[in-house]
Amino acid sequence: MAVKELFQGINSYFKAVIIISRYKLWKYLILPGILSILYIIVLISLGVSYIPDISAYFTANYLPEFLQRGFMQVVIVFILWLFFLIVIFITYKEFILIFFSPVLSYLSEKIEKVTFNHEPPPFTVKSFFYEIFRGIVFSLRNLVFMLLFTLISWLLIFIPVIGTVISPLLILLVQSYYAGIGLSDITLERKKFPVKESITFGKENRAEMTGLGLGFIIILMLPVIGWFFAPGLGTVAATLTAMEIIEKKNNF
Repeated sequence: MAVKELFQGINSYFKAVIIISRYKLWKYLILPGILSILYIIVLISLGVSYIPDISAYFTANYLPEFLQRGFMQVVIVFILWLFFLIVIFITYKEFILIFFSPVLSYLSEKIEKVTFNHEPPPFTVKSFFYEIFRGIVFSLRNLVFMLLFTLISWLLIFIPVIGTVISPLLILLVQSYYAGIGLSDITLERKKFPVKESITFGKENRAEMTGLGLGFIIILMLPVIGWFFAPGLGTVAATLTAMEIIEKKNNF
């Protein structure tokens, strides 16, 4: 993986902030930000509602009686919350791209128009529903492969010594790559890329996509503020990255 292209993907977030500030587009990040916060609040609320019951059931049915109280109950609740939060973090990107696709697509169109002076394609009901369907197919495909490769990467942790280093690194790279191509597909979908071509685009620009996704994950790790800005900034950065690659390819 080319380090230069990796950092170009990360650097696209700095470009995104400059473009958003220059054209006064911060207002377009408000709706995705609010939806993102609400999405996470709903998931955490589900955790608050169900994790205590799951913990009580597990403790009562699977632990010896002398471990069914006190410190062990706290440990079980902690493990369940940790697992739940990891699942939220891993699946957040795909579900955000599925549920918020129309909003993020509109933001991407605005960025392409002010930056590259390209008018968005005319709206039709048929293309609208096709793009939603295509986006769901692409995101679910990414989710399956991302979970598969994350599991394989996690299993490497059982390799003595070296596994504890390789496994977390591979998990981070897998998460970053699929986040990057998922965000970029918002632009590729508008450019009428079939799913197969979007997959090829991601493979041919793996380093940029990984850098793009890594930047997204870093922002997402910031509580509240990161949750608010990650979808919008990720979309803008991905639009800039994808369009620059497309424009460069078209000029050759």
